[in-house]
Amino acid sequence: MHPLRATVLALGRALRAVSGPRRRAETSVAELAIRDLPRSLDGYTLVALGDLHHAPGTDLAWLREAVETTNAAAPNAVVLLGDYGESFRRMPSQSRDWYRDAMREMTPELSRLRAADGVFAVLGNHDHYAGASAVVDWLEQVGATVLVNRCHRMTKHQAALRIAGLDDLREGTIDPLAGCDPSDDVPTIVLSHNPDGLLRLDARLRVDAVLAGHTHGGQIILPGFGAPITMAQSCGRRTASGWITNPRAPLYVTRGLGEQLPLPMRINCPSEILVLRLRAASQQPA
Repeated sequence: MHPLRATVLALGRALRAVSGPRRRAETSVAELAIRDLPRSLDGYTLVALGDLHHAPGTDLAWLREAVETTNAAAPNAVVLLGDYGESFRRMPSQSRDWYRDAMREMTPELSRLRAADGVFAVLGNHDHYAGASAVVDWLEQVGATVLVNRCHRMTKHQAALRIAGLDDLREGTIDPLAGCDPSDDVPTIVLSHNPDGLLRLDARLRVDAVLAGHTHGGQIILPGFGAPITMAQSCGRRTASGWITNPRAPLYVTRGLGEQLPLPMRINCPSEILVLRLRAASQQPA
């Protein structure tokens, strides 16, 4: 390993030790009105967990609490938005080792996730750095359906809903249709680790919302300024998380649960669990 890189990593791990264990994540509850959502799907609940970035060998109380919070919401579906461990593009060997240990440590907790229609997952850039195929295998082992350019169509009481997922914008290969049939006009939620995946979606595809992570909400928010770094074209310094206005589709960017080295800290930007409830537009208050 290059001496400078090793020094930066050592400093980052020292900062993590000084900052102490992760704090309990905040729970954000949001609603999304969909113009033709069938009444039988009104209240359909998704819980989104993003950017876990678990460092192997560190305490997992934060993940245990996140799983308990998720299950308590009685979700119809849980969605995992990528970047599950720590990795670096230019350190593939070390990244694979870190990810292997991180995945092994997280397995008992993530295997406890419960949702009526299942757990769905996409990949982020850090998952690719560490080896996408190994991460996909692990996600399947913990009970998740991996939606890398794939679409999952559900039918309940003759009402249909699609959850589709994109590959990572930076490190993967995106299918602009997210594996969906563009002629199938049913409510569709798209998962994309990077918010800018939204910019690559085919105009023919119905998209009622995109759920994304990647920005960590900026991770460090400066008073009066906002986020110096967002890592996404779709997000500005004051719009690094939450509902992001854009012309394509409603976009929610979660702050996620973790941080990535070499700056393993959050300032004015608490970690987040998103609870999203779908609502029939006709049921919304005037």
